[in-house]
Amino acid sequence: MRHFTVRAESGMIGFLPVRALMGAGVTAAWPRPARVGLKLIAPDDPASATPGDQEGRVDAVRRLPPDRLRLFHHEHVIRSFREVGRAWLKQVGPCRIDVIDADLLDDGSREFFATLADQSEGLVDIRREELAHSEEQLSATVSGRELRIDHLARSRAQLSEDEVDFLHEQALRYLGLGDSWTAERILRVVLRHRAAPSVRSQLRLACSLLGRPLEADFQSLRRSELEPGTQAAGARRPAFRLVAGWDLLEQWSGTANQIEKNAVHQALFAVVDRTVFRTYSTSEVTSQPQEFFVRLRQGLVLKIRIRDFDMFEIAYVGPVGETPGIDLETGRAA
Repeated sequence: MRHFTVRAESGMIGFLPVRALMGAGVTAAWPRPARVGLKLIAPDDPASATPGDQEGRVDAVRRLPPDRLRLFHHEHVIRSFREVGRAWLKQVGPCRIDVIDADLLDDGSREFFATLADQSEGLVDIRREELAHSEEQLSATVSGRELRIDHLARSRAQLSEDEVDFLHEQALRYLGLGDSWTAERILRVVLRHRAAPSVRSQLRLACSLLGRPLEADFQSLRRSELEPGTQAAGARRPAFRLVAGWDLLEQWSGTANQIEKNAVHQALFAVVDRTVFRTYSTSEVTSQPQEFFVRLRQGLVLKIRIRDFDMFEIAYVGPVGETPGIDLETGRAA
């Protein structure tokens, strides 16, 4: 049995761990249905194929009602995953796949691995691991186009009109291919630089295809968690992922006692599972709608910054008396 290792990481571009795994096969030798499915996962792979009459298919899909559109999208994605998985399994046979840092898996990769495990009927053993146990650790090939997307999306600087145009075009390309996860992430970046109705409408479409609401800021996020009736019965929101601020946490932990560390870690878990607004006293930052404070016991406070639909970072951790941007008289964010 072959043994592969892939590593998950946060970023704009989805399916990188999946693409790393696909590199163990020969995609150019796959049958056409699999290469059409590959277009969703690795659009820059020379072996990927565009489905026939794509423009006509897209126009027909756009006329579908929302519920049918969501169902069509899901069926298209799963069918693509299965075609790719079938072709890959035929080449590599039974195998074990270790996923390092699995908590960082993007939602598309997570869905692909679940589909692969289901269709393999026991031929594939997928495990979450902390360390690599195989010398055959695979890495995805990232194109210059994708590197530019990731660089611009992570930039804290004001983007030029041409740069925003580029990101917008790429988001629509991913949306047309069926990768609504990557499209959504990029569109949220575009919306921060260009708050146009058309961008919000496209972002709403991407979210709708994924079956989740459009949450743009702290206020709407908190309202959706606190107000009754804002979440459908049985609906499960994706967990938040901590993607930045580890350095602040480690620096603070060097002088904190164990009780304080436990309090902060417990609060971070509440942010991850989105229960923080029900279980802690929080204060929004008026000037920064993506930020809020979480007040803890022992005179501690966390400052959290929402980075994207499912990502957050630690902006501050420490004593309330040293907290930037909070009024000590009222305990409210400035």
